[in-house]
Amino acid sequence: MIEFLSEDSVTVFQDPTKNWEITRRTTQIRKDPLTGIRTRILDYPVHMPPPPDMTELAEQTAQTCPFCRPRVMEVTPKYLPEVSPEGRFTRGESVLFPNIFPYDENSAVAVFSNQHYVRMWELTADYLMDGFLTAGDYARALSRAYPGTKRYFSLNWNYMPVAGASIIHPHYQIVAGHEPTNYHDTLLQASAQFYKTHQVSYWPSLVAVEKEKGERYLGRRGKVDWLIAYAPRGLIEVVGVAEDAAQVEELAPERWRDLAEGLQTVFGYFAEKGFPGFNLTLFSGMEEDREHYRLQVRVVPRTLLSALGTNEVNYFKMLHEECLTMIRPEEAAVELKKAFE
Repeated sequence: MIEFLSEDSVTVFQDPTKNWEITRRTTQIRKDPLTGIRTRILDYPVHMPPPPDMTELAEQTAQTCPFCRPRVMEVTPKYLPEVSPEGRFTRGESVLFPNIFPYDENSAVAVFSNQHYVRMWELTADYLMDGFLTAGDYARALSRAYPGTKRYFSLNWNYMPVAGASIIHPHYQIVAGHEPTNYHDTLLQASAQFYKTHQVSYWPSLVAVEKEKGERYLGRRGKVDWLIAYAPRGLIEVVGVAEDAAQVEELAPERWRDLAEGLQTVFGYFAEKGFPGFNLTLFSGMEEDREHYRLQVRVVPRTLLSALGTNEVNYFKMLHEECLTMIRPEEAAVELKKAFE
């Protein structure tokens, strides 16, 4: 029912680094078992430079950061009263407000706390919780203000400039429009097709298969299962799948806590490996997706491949829509699984 397909492509050449010996290198091409999206796993040694020290830049940018208090309450937009009578959504130090440069009709930015520079190992579950709960508040407010409106809701986070962040202060962005993004659409449609074909949801089936195989399954936090994707869309792709929720509006605080605790473990591993950033997206379904879909969070680490500042995204990703990695998912899972124990 779930197939893990791959094909090896072997290149043969005379190697100048080995006195012109005949050498073989294998590129493995994998297909995601749900979507069919390809990933190439390269036989390519990587020695990443140490992560950059952001301390000096953080001190400089804190002077004008629009997300530090009290500035965040003075320079950021406010919602119309029907969405938020107070104009913004707040919990503890977290604050969520309209994106002044929106990506869609419902486009928000949320700041986790007043701490401007937060190192990856400081991204604990306690640190994340208020910011995540604020996302749930916003999703439910949209449902109340605009009932019956179709919204494809995603929570998205670029952590640090290497991952595309233009501001160091930790923050995420919400996109909730009537059209999904390409990959969001692919996830939902492929999940629906799998259910139509097999009469079971792909996601609990995947968790069960990965548990049994034991190669990429990492562990469980509460009612969220964590695994490494078979065909990752980055160097590594860590996936957290909610057992009992399809859409963000229904996430109770304890389920947000399960997600946050799993992410704390993942971020700790990324920090230990020296990754300087990551991209994260939480993909929500809608009410009609309940039978076939499970809400999930996906995280990929970002890095630099050389002192030149070269990152790991090149023409394969940008123009061919295929991903490259030099890290075998099963090898990463062996290490990360220990952190989940």
